[in-house]
Amino acid sequence: MKIVADENIRLLKHFFLKQATIITKPGREIVRADLVDADVLLVRTVTRVDKHLLHDTSVRFVGSTTVGEDHLDTEWLKSQGIAWSIAKGCNTTAVVEYVICVIAALQKQGLLNSSGLRAGVIGVGEIGSRVVKILRALGFTVIMHDPLRAAEQNFISTPLEQFADLDLISLHVPLTEKTVFPTYHLMDEKFLRRQKKKTVMINTSRGAVLDTNAWLNAGKHLIGCFDVWENEPNISADMLASAHLATPHIAGYSVQSKLRGMELIYQALLRANILSLKPFVEIDYPRQNLLLDKTATDWRDLVLAVFDPRELSAQMKADPLFDGRRGQFDSRYEFRFIDWENKELAYTQMLNWYLQLGLE
Repeated sequence: MKIVADENIRLLKHFFLKQATIITKPGREIVRADLVDADVLLVRTVTRVDKHLLHDTSVRFVGSTTVGEDHLDTEWLKSQGIAWSIAKGCNTTAVVEYVICVIAALQKQGLLNSSGLRAGVIGVGEIGSRVVKILRALGFTVIMHDPLRAAEQNFISTPLEQFADLDLISLHVPLTEKTVFPTYHLMDEKFLRRQKKKTVMINTSRGAVLDTNAWLNAGKHLIGCFDVWENEPNISADMLASAHLATPHIAGYSVQSKLRGMELIYQALLRANILSLKPFVEIDYPRQNLLLDKTATDWRDLVLAVFDPRELSAQMKADPLFDGRRGQFDSRYEFRFIDWENKELAYTQMLNWYLQLGLE
């Protein structure tokens, strides 16, 4: 068996060394010639998988170790009998914790600190639901927009036309175009102009959910915190300059999420009978030891000790090597995999807040 994989996917040898020949390449450089005699293609979001890439190849399975599927032409794959899978849920915790860290950084800068704050969450699936829980724990009044859930008895999907006078907007939708509720350029000029000055907008979904030109024309009165961008990796320099916080599509990146993604795709290969069943080798998820600074006073210091988006943002604004910075970002651990060396300080000063935020 031959597997062609994005070189940034972890644990390839752990899972496949005894069952397959593994060829790795940068995800954006995988071409049809690499796949003529391949059985399995493993990618991330940077590789567009469609007829152009796979026609007249022997690929039987496509696995994406990420959550979204907008980079896969799933209809064409189905028509060709090619099995496919994404690693749904692998990065939920990482994205939610990224949002927490962004809010902590903003509050350290004197933003989002007043009482009576209002937030809007657009897209209330697995990630969005957890973000809603966090925001409410922080004292926000939260409205939600998710038309796919509007029929649910205990769910109120507020129309986007009523999203106004908010202090924070967080985006958590997939990128879709030819659907009943398309999200391509969902954030347009009309929506942006309706928002009050210094409303914070966090985008961890997909870059094209927010219309770049609309933002540049009508969104500069807002505070943009962007992890995803239109036309990655060739992002708008003006958009980057206008962002308050800018990171290179790494909200879903954690040491654990990357390992979890490969584990889920391996299980999908077993279900598809592409691999022969063998005893599953459990992944030993690594942990990190951290020392909390003695000047720490609240939960914000705790989470920013794990990941401070201000540092990565400064690096990106100084030298926006998008793929380079994204590929090198592999050191963030999820909160529950942190061991605090000075437990007394971390636990006595901040444990209550830590738990209130719903963190383990």
